[in-house]
Amino acid sequence: MKVIQGSKKLETAMALTICGGYLDAYTYFVRGGVFANAQTGNIIKLGIQLVNGSFESSIRYLVPVIAFVCGVILSMAIDRWMGKRKINMIRRTVLLVEVLVLIAVGLIPAKEEYNLIANTMVSFVCAMQMETFTKFENQVIATTVSTGNLRKAAEFVFKAVTEKNREDMKIAFMYILIIALFVFGVVFGTWTSDLFGIRSVWIAAALLVIGIVIITRKTEYIPETAV
Repeated sequence: MKVIQGSKKLETAMALTICGGYLDAYTYFVRGGVFANAQTGNIIKLGIQLVNGSFESSIRYLVPVIAFVCGVILSMAIDRWMGKRKINMIRRTVLLVEVLVLIAVGLIPAKEEYNLIANTMVSFVCAMQMETFTKFENQVIATTVSTGNLRKAAEFVFKAVTEKNREDMKIAFMYILIIALFVFGVVFGTWTSDLFGIRSVWIAAALLVIGIVIITRKTEYIPETAV
């Protein structure tokens, strides 16, 4: 029996990428200027705060970074425990955990002492998503950050132009689409954060539910004789 994994479909990447951009906008505008996914930005701000001697302020950037590392470790542990054969179950489980955590985040007041908790929770589940969802349509695609996708888009555009390869151009457009959807997620997240405040994170949870549905519906089981 050959299994075509719905979790590796482009549609899944699209939903998760919008969510990735959305969460960065949410934590930045609602939760004190911290990035949920872009840990490079948090590390830079951490360094600046340390140079300025603002050790207390540096904690709000350090904790999400630590939470991100813990999220990666937990994701790897789940993967090892459940086994590679259950990849769809693993990915649905990770998204379900992310949904539940984001629902809880929407109940946490937007005060400085509580924002640290909220940002820690969001960074934790974003790390799980980043570690669990790495390949779509046989390509390495990040759904929570854009730097790697931008590099890949440039590489495939160059190859498509110099080698006149249509397949490379299709892949380049796929990366460009993912980058555009991340930007859309940021714009959407900025707009809804202004409208709904702390509870706007529930829209991100809804996007992840859509991802779970796509994974379930797009998974195909094909008998070996039909391959």
